[in-house]
Amino acid sequence: MTQVRPAPNADAARWLLRADVEWWDLVRYGPPGFEVYVRIAFGHGVEGVDSQGEDRAVRVALATLATCTATPSSGYAAVWEGWGGDPPAPEAPRVDIPNREMLLFTGPVDVLSEAPALAWYGSARVYQDPHLVWPEDQAWCLACEVDEEIEFTVGCSVEASQALAKALPGAVRRVQYGEPAPMYLDQV
Repeated sequence: MTQVRPAPNADAARWLLRADVEWWDLVRYGPPGFEVYVRIAFGHGVEGVDSQGEDRAVRVALATLATCTATPSSGYAAVWEGWGGDPPAPEAPRVDIPNREMLLFTGPVDVLSEAPALAWYGSARVYQDPHLVWPEDQAWCLACEVDEEIEFTVGCSVEASQALAKALPGAVRRVQYGEPAPMYLDQV
């Protein structure tokens, strides 16, 4: 786990935790206040992403978003502590999100898509999306709800949303913060 490591403490996640935001909106949309929110398909039928979403829309989005921050070499990933099963969760600072206790890791933005596997296993041999990712300068926030299988959300600038739409043609749609959307493929 050379590039992704536990954050020194949970202070970098404090900006996410606001009393006026429901936990459900936070884990699906990230924090409120960005200029634009976009929902991005995980990969089902998306050009340039395989049928399981595995070369993965999240990986492509984070590589694109790394160009939309002044701090691409320093970002954070909050990962739900319950995703891994075996082995047990690694030691890392806790981010107290109701119903979604998360562990906080840090590393370069472009490798944070691999944060769960690197943190739990020391290599990217399995894949699980990180749940909340942002750069140190908080220029954007990517949110992947634990149970969602259709889309994830990015709160960002208009320019970053345009870069995402170019990198993931046909997969990006603009939404309002907290807008209801189906979570499971059988709901579509």
